[in-house]
Amino acid sequence: MMGNTSPLGSKDNPGYVKVTNTPELQLAYAEVAHPHAKGIIYNGTMKPSIANKYKSEGYSFCMRSLNTSTGSSTSGSENTELCTIPLTAQETNRITGASDKHGYGLALMPFYILNVSNIVDPTSTGSKNDGSTSAPAENTPVYIAAKVIDMVSEAAIPIGTTVWLQLQNTGDGTNLSLVQQIEQQIFQSGYSVGILGDEVQQQQQTNGRVLESTYTPFEQSGSGTQIRTIAIGDNTGSYPIYWAIQ
Repeated sequence: MMGNTSPLGSKDNPGYVKVTNTPELQLAYAEVAHPHAKGIIYNGTMKPSIANKYKSEGYSFCMRSLNTSTGSSTSGSENTELCTIPLTAQETNRITGASDKHGYGLALMPFYILNVSNIVDPTSTGSKNDGSTSAPAENTPVYIAAKVIDMVSEAAIPIGTTVWLQLQNTGDGTNLSLVQQIEQQIFQSGYSVGILGDEVQQQQQTNGRVLESTYTPFEQSGSGTQIRTIAIGDNTGSYPIYWAIQ
């Protein structure tokens, strides 16, 4: 009876097919960012059409959000955290891969959108958000930094790459010392850290303690889209900006 059974994966029994010689992900590495390079700031999964359009306009790198919200939650509850579009290792490989290897040929730097007003000092006696007597773990600097580190690790961002924090709702600056705690933990994990200013102001700010380069304000791309663009300065400081590339 066994001799009459068609082998698995045959045309008569296609229920199981073993795939061999699958292409391996090419690992990106951290490289000093080129001075005066132009880049785009993107909140979703990078597509070939967008990458090709901006490359044709002279843009050479992409800043990809780690936690942009899709605008919809995982359930109908208002308290449920909104879904995000994660940066995956596959997308990192595609963005940074060479054009002749089916990649986009762009350098990559990730950024994390940080609502500064929501950060809670774990040493405080009460919560500033809801009046409870203990700070929610997810709002403490240690938890936020660990979350960012997990995200860049899952995305296969190489050690040494500059990870950006885009600050929102900075208010009177009371919580900026807590932001520094987040920066320090990310830095100790092997990445450099950059700061983008409050999005409402549509400005960039350099982190003078870590990076010593200047940036131009957001510009309108020649393609007429609403994607924001940014440029790197001289990048000649003691702690230069590093991007991921293959």
